[in-house]
Amino acid sequence: MESGGIPVTMSGEQMRRYFPISLLGLVVTGGVFVLQAIPFTGIFLMFVFAMAWSIVLVNGSMIGVAIEAIGGRVSRLWLLLPLVFYGGYWTFATLDHLALRDLASRTEAANAQVVTGFDPARQALVFAKGGAWDGAWLTQNFTLPVAYSVNPNFPEGYLSNRMIDSAVCAKVRETRALQSAFVNAFDFHDGEALGDRRTKNRFCNLSMPEKPELPIVTVSQEETKGFEKSLPVTWISMTITMPDGRRFQLLGGMAAPLGWIPMPIIGCGLNSGAPSWDCTAGFSRNGFTPIVSGNSRYKGDSIVLAQALGLKPMAVENRVGSDSAVILAKIAVTEEATLARQIANVDAMIADPAAKVTERRVDVLINHTDVLTSRADAIMTGVERAAAMTGRLRSSARENGRILARLAAALPPDKFFELGPRLLSVYARADNDHWLWEAEPLLRRLGDLGPGALPYLANPRASLPSVNGAGVEGLCRVGSSGRAVAEPLLLALWANPNLGYDRLSDMFVALRRMGISPPPLVDDKRNLFAKLQADWADVSPSSPPRVCATRAELGARQQEKNDGVRRNNLY
Repeated sequence: MESGGIPVTMSGEQMRRYFPISLLGLVVTGGVFVLQAIPFTGIFLMFVFAMAWSIVLVNGSMIGVAIEAIGGRVSRLWLLLPLVFYGGYWTFATLDHLALRDLASRTEAANAQVVTGFDPARQALVFAKGGAWDGAWLTQNFTLPVAYSVNPNFPEGYLSNRMIDSAVCAKVRETRALQSAFVNAFDFHDGEALGDRRTKNRFCNLSMPEKPELPIVTVSQEETKGFEKSLPVTWISMTITMPDGRRFQLLGGMAAPLGWIPMPIIGCGLNSGAPSWDCTAGFSRNGFTPIVSGNSRYKGDSIVLAQALGLKPMAVENRVGSDSAVILAKIAVTEEATLARQIANVDAMIADPAAKVTERRVDVLINHTDVLTSRADAIMTGVERAAAMTGRLRSSARENGRILARLAAALPPDKFFELGPRLLSVYARADNDHWLWEAEPLLRRLGDLGPGALPYLANPRASLPSVNGAGVEGLCRVGSSGRAVAEPLLLALWANPNLGYDRLSDMFVALRRMGISPPPLVDDKRNLFAKLQADWADVSPSSPPRVCATRAELGARQQEKNDGVRRNNLY
């Protein structure tokens, strides 16, 4: 600054009057942004949500500048800064909302013209890409008995969703064979807000593999991103294809208009997808604003689809589940078909353990004990064939051999004991690289054969982390007759630090069942020893072998407590 050609330096007081103190908020915002841009410091700032600090700092600065200017502390010209900031922001926000209103009006007018003539009594509604839960929601809130979705993971090629009565829900949940056949019952809620959701007790959603029997009406969805003027939009285009080839299109999606309160987001964060350290600066938007108006924030597009299909809304109090007798018959057909496929695949594995099979799931067969027991000798023959293979053939037979070993391990006690000499014989011939040491379920069950299994269960490979320490459960099943061999091994494993509760449970129960008092843990900062004593206080050498499967045993005990019936971990 000059006066008569003589330079004059501004005093601190004059500087404070010339520049609003409130501008310090912007300076701090810039400084925090620089620190966030450096990954070393930015990672710490990310955990304290520094990216959102700019909302308070920037708005605080603008309001502070306005107050200082109005109060006369600085020139009134400084009012231009908040006026430009807020005036410009609200101009763009208004343009966004006008664009959204125009887009919504055009979309709703176009959708209202679509009338498909869909008849749920004569046609099957199938969602081609995803949409399974949209279909389930439609069956719960409209007069749609069943909805299907394409799913290539099942031989049927489809999953069905329908609403069923609570009695059928309970039967599905308590029958493990059904769950193994991917027949599942799921609770559902009414209400969209998390605090307003209400679980339905009278009904549940039944999902199961099932091919539609009626002519198919297909619903496919395609998502595209773009702009409506300056408004970011995610369009969802739904195409309905009728059995005669006619096609109808519905439009919906989400827009991201600016909110009415400026929320500047300035900062950096970890992009785990890239992965990279990315920085951004801009205003937060209401990114989940539905294009289609209505009383549902998240299901507006599904409601549009229901209206185009001519489905009638169903009030909560008027809900009716699908006919239980019909549904139970369909479930039985699905279970039987799954069982037949699994038996066929197991027979192929037995005939040639190195063969490639189309499906390796065997859970339904395992849960049909009578069918499994009837094939016990053949399964054992398959295990022997797979175990005897050498070279490249052994590698090819590895997966099938492990599946057959799992089936052998699932046999009831009398049949498993009958196969005992043959099982011990294959382990006697197994070298240290054999896949038999990877057969976790069989290693866990091997102790039921008594002291004869000790040489194999004491092998270090039987207790490796890769098989989750399966040999410990095997030793536990041998019981007190194996104490002399097992005690040194179990105490050495017990002394390892940093073991989790599950592994410690296995060893604690094994020690107790062999008549050994587990010593206190060397490093017990988590106070796990007291929990182990509380959970397994009743274990002794007279306890049944099933207690050795600790995780399954805890679940079975909870079943007994809740329902008075033990359905799992029977032996």
